[in-house]
Amino acid sequence: MARSRRVVIRMCVGCRRRRPTSELIRLAAYDGDVHLRAGHGRGAWLCSDSRRCAEETFRGGRLSKALRIPIPPARLARLKDSFGV
Repeated sequence: MARSRRVVIRMCVGCRRRRPTSELIRLAAYDGDVHLRAGHGRGAWLCSDSRRCAEETFRGGRLSKALRIPIPPARLARLKDSFGV
C-alpha cells in the first residue's frame, strides 16, 4: 500500500487565505533581518502569484507584526522592489 504525501498548508499574510506551501513564498526573520525563501527563523508566508497580496503584506506593518521584528524602511523598500510593488 502506497503512502500519500502530506500537503502542508500555511496562511498568506496578505490575503489570509490558506494554501499549500508550494503556492507560497516564505519570508523569514533571523539575524535581525528579513530573508526570502530562507529555511530557518520565524517565518511568514505570501502568495507567490498575487501582486495584491504583496501590497497588502507591506502595508500597515503586517509583515513586521507577523515576523515579530521591526523592519527598517530601507529594508522594506528593498523587499517591495523584489516583489514589484
